Amino acid sequence: MNDYIQAVQKLLGQLTTAEQQDVIEYYREYLLDAGIDTYEQAVDELGTPRSLARKVLADYSIRSSSQESQSTKSRSDIQATKNNVKTVWLIILALLSTPVTIPILIVIGALFIAFAAVVFSLIVAAFAVFLSVIAVGAAGVVVGIATFFQAPWTGIFYLGMGLAALGASWLCWLIVKWFGSKVIWALSWAAKKIYDRFIPRSRAERGRKL
Repeated sequence: MNDYIQAVQKLLGQLTTAEQQDVIEYYREYLLDAGIDTYEQAVDELGTPRSLARKVLADYSIRSSSQESQSTKSRSDIQATKNNVKTVWLIILALLSTPVTIPILIVIGALFIAFAAVVFSLIVAAFAVFLSVIAVGAAGVVVGIATFFQAPWTGIFYLGMGLAALGASWLCWLIVKWFGSKVIWALSWAAKKIYDRFIPRSRAERGRKL
């Protein structure tokens, strides 16, 4: 039993020391109360150490994400997006570590791939437009500077057009960035729903509240 607990603890490196201690103490007490004292019995009851650890990490990531979304404190959009990506990845690992969910995961994976393909095509198109606008803006600025001393009004016109295009490119970048963060949030939300719906739970996990 101690070998099982130690194996789980080694896989919880992403948690803080206090969180690791909380998890380990809970499952140690559960196994002791259930009279389970061998590694094999612990696996039968809780699943492999890797499977249990991945579900624990996913649970903590989901809880952290939910707490952040409910917080009134301002957060960095970049950090929020990183946290959502991390949550999705941990959920995928938890699903993959549970054989029962693999047939369901194949169907869900197909839907995610189709969704990702649509999003990817939109991002590529937006990126192409972004680069084109930058090229037009840079060309306008160069032409404006080159012609300013010979034909001031023409130079000013091209400079204005070039600067406007560069400003538009920055606006396009902000829109793409906002859209990307929303797509990641939607993917994170869907992953959480799938995780809650399909991940199997042992009695010990159902009894543990984060």
